[in-house]
Amino acid sequence: MNRLKLLVGGMIFSVAATLMIFVSAPVSAADIVLKAGHSQNAGEPMDKALHMMREHVEEATGGKATIEIFPNMQLGGEVEMIKQVLTGSLDITSPSNAPLTNFVPELKIFDMPFLFRDEAHMINVLRGPVLQDINEIVSKRGIRLLGVYNVGVRHIMSSTPVRSMSDLKGLKIRTMQSKYHMAAFNAFGANATPISYAELYSSLQTGVVDGAEAANTNYFGKKFYEVAPYWGQVGWTILTAPLIMSEEKFASLPSDVQQALIEGGSIAAEWEQDYYASVDQGRLDDVRNAGVSITKLDIAPFQEASEKVYAEFLTSDDERRILKMIQDTK
Repeated sequence: MNRLKLLVGGMIFSVAATLMIFVSAPVSAADIVLKAGHSQNAGEPMDKALHMMREHVEEATGGKATIEIFPNMQLGGEVEMIKQVLTGSLDITSPSNAPLTNFVPELKIFDMPFLFRDEAHMINVLRGPVLQDINEIVSKRGIRLLGVYNVGVRHIMSSTPVRSMSDLKGLKIRTMQSKYHMAAFNAFGANATPISYAELYSSLQTGVVDGAEAANTNYFGKKFYEVAPYWGQVGWTILTAPLIMSEEKFASLPSDVQQALIEGGSIAAEWEQDYYASVDQGRLDDVRNAGVSITKLDIAPFQEASEKVYAEFLTSDDERRILKMIQDTK
């Protein structure tokens, strides 16, 4: 009997020990695990693109390297994640361009009004030599640019009709906390008002602001049309989200992993640019079906007013050279 108890006890210990080994084993067998954080929900275009990039990295390195993806601001807001990349506690992130310019001002060119003629022009620019030039410039700030995501053509929502630029005069229009975005809307005649995105719906509802800029996707998805039922199609900018990692971290990786990240970042970014464009156009139909008053605004006065923004902020030889490259891209 005692011998049986010892055998049973030994079996229990053996099973328990095996379970402990299994539970404590790493989730991934990869030698190199990179962490990527972003602000979009799981399943949205940016998240899908990062999963595509992870698959490429795993396949190209034979499973030696992988990427763990943390969506929906699990690791902090965009500014926090940028800081984490710069300090080395996070490997990859894809913030909106506007907050990134506080750390890498050379990227401000992507926040200039009417920089791209349309999404097709933007896509051609982001797949041409411009991106390589910009990458060489931002690398001096300790940033490696792996790609640039499309986050949508931006228009103007309002609680009262805006049928021309003159109708914006004196209106409080919510913008991101970006001096470039604020300068653009002030140039358009509005009173640019930077407030938290989380507070935008209630601010429109209570009259704290009279309108805001947004893409078809979030205008419809967040139901802003309920409190701002006028939608002025103007395409004042196409928002971008650069995919970045620390240049120091990138340089520390084996050459095959570096190459896999470069290739995977480019492949995923190109897919995301096309995918977001198709989703965005579909959302305009949803907006129309929701009974929103849609106006196609004359962009010529907006473009003319934008010239002062370019004159104020694009002052270096590099900035003017890259601007010309973008304008000359077909």
